[in-house]
Amino acid sequence: MLIDFFLKLKSHKLPVSIKEYLTLREAMEVFFEVREVPGMKKKPSTSELLDWLKLLLAEDIPAEALRSKDRKTIIPPLHGALLKNEQDVHLFERLVFMTRAKGQ
Repeated sequence: MLIDFFLKLKSHKLPVSIKEYLTLREAMEVFFEVREVPGMKKKPSTSELLDWLKLLLAEDIPAEALRSKDRKTIIPPLHGALLKNEQDVHLFERLVFMTRAKGQ
């Protein structure tokens, strides 16, 4: 299924490498998880997702960085682009640290 989607993107002449595709796929999973964070004032929308994806690809962020277990990179890179206000950024950061700390 993933290979079919990748090949479909390529057949439409979209400049997507396998590395970019994996990053985009992982970013989509993170995006939907962020949307489910309870207590946020404004959930990220498609506009924020597109901005975040552009940043991830421009900065050449690998898919692995989006799921890091390292305490220094526990929050997804450039996550501020997904969140619309400062309160949501702080809430998200606190919840990520608490959730991942329980899992370790």
